[in-house]
Amino acid sequence: MIVLLVGASGTGKDSLLRAARQHLVQHTDIVFVRRYITRPPDNNEDNFYLDTRAFSCLRQQNFFLSHWQAHGNHYGIGHHQIQDHGLSICSVSRTVIRDVEKLFPGRVTVIEVTLPADILRTRLHQRGREDEAAIKKRLVRAEMHTTASHLIRFDNSDPLESTGPKFTRLLTLLNAQFR
Repeated sequence: MIVLLVGASGTGKDSLLRAARQHLVQHTDIVFVRRYITRPPDNNEDNFYLDTRAFSCLRQQNFFLSHWQAHGNHYGIGHHQIQDHGLSICSVSRTVIRDVEKLFPGRVTVIEVTLPADILRTRLHQRGREDEAAIKKRLVRAEMHTTASHLIRFDNSDPLESTGPKFTRLLTLLNAQFR
């Protein structure tokens, strides 16, 4: 099964993934897929960095199962990263959901991480990556409707000490459901 993790920037997707990865390390049937990104990872991410030239070369060689652009960067998931059994968890853009669902019919669940707008605004300011204009654009994008065949909404407005274990349990349940 493939779990696509989506949500607006700043909702805490990377923090949830990090918390789940720490608690599920003994589960060899659960894979946390690392993205290829043309932006060096920060402390919250675990991604492969590629410059734009290398990314373009890999894209031309059909290395990526899916790829997209967001906020001036290129992102991709390699074909080899999806396992045939167990759970493959990928943080992706909402724009690629349909493409992945077509490639893996009946095998995709989408978890959309959500936050109330006021909490999202605060988190984006605290992160310090963007100016006010960029934050406003991100808040508008956060209101976009997510469409998926199997969609689960996950409210991440509580502290990570509470939501991290809940998210981990959700992944564990999904894994058990599709064994």
